[in-house]
Amino acid sequence: MNFESFIKTLIRYERMDVLEFSTQKDQYHPEQDVFVATVALWEDERYRCPVCGQKCKKHDRPNNVRRWRGLDLGQHKFFVECLAPRCICPEHGTLVQRIPWAFPDSNYTQAFELRIAYAAAKMPTNLVSKQYRLKWHTIGNCVKRVQKYLEPVADRFRKLKKIAIDETSYRKGYKYITVVQDLETSEVVWAHDGHGDEVLKLFFEGLTQEQRDGIEYVAADGARWITRQVEKFCPNANRCVDPFHVVGWATEALDSTRKRLSNDTKKNGSPS
Repeated sequence: MNFESFIKTLIRYERMDVLEFSTQKDQYHPEQDVFVATVALWEDERYRCPVCGQKCKKHDRPNNVRRWRGLDLGQHKFFVECLAPRCICPEHGTLVQRIPWAFPDSNYTQAFELRIAYAAAKMPTNLVSKQYRLKWHTIGNCVKRVQKYLEPVADRFRKLKKIAIDETSYRKGYKYITVVQDLETSEVVWAHDGHGDEVLKLFFEGLTQEQRDGIEYVAADGARWITRQVEKFCPNANRCVDPFHVVGWATEALDSTRKRLSNDTKKNGSPS
């Protein structure tokens, strides 16, 4: 894979040209370097409405340069930089043109926000914040955008074979979100507030019978509501327990055994 193809893979969009790739100082952490890819959209992708996608008239000169944070390159942040002029849509008015690799009104690429949404379903928010160097409210906003804009993508379920299902609490445990990931592409394909039978049923009801029959493996924790819905909608799928929870359960069991043995030793007066 050449360099230009590599950058396009990072932001998951092909109809653009890579103009430059540079290393700069992080404006918030000057002691760290960040990578910046400067790109330009092809002519037929410019001045499209971010709401309806139709080609529109330009409103102003293309001199407004914006940046979107993408997936990290190693331990360094990666940004995509591109002109983002405004267009005039007959139906929706004057808006900043559509950016194919980012959700509307976002400073992050879709690939990055999908990764954050999945991580938020797997880990506590404070760990996601530390690992991806984000503020708490930013994580919540990423999850909201994924949930809002992922739904209209018509082909996201086209070839689901191996999926992972998990739920987690966010905003200090007051709210839950359920997330479904395509294990073959590592993409989050569905997310919804809440958890339980009624929420997961919405995902399976959104699939055609052919799509349900195509699911071969479902990885999740030991939640009975997940098992019930999988058995109801995908009776031929193999129900698996994901490694994350297996390691967690084993660690808890080991810690519990260690504490019990330590307490027994103290009670019996044996030397430590």
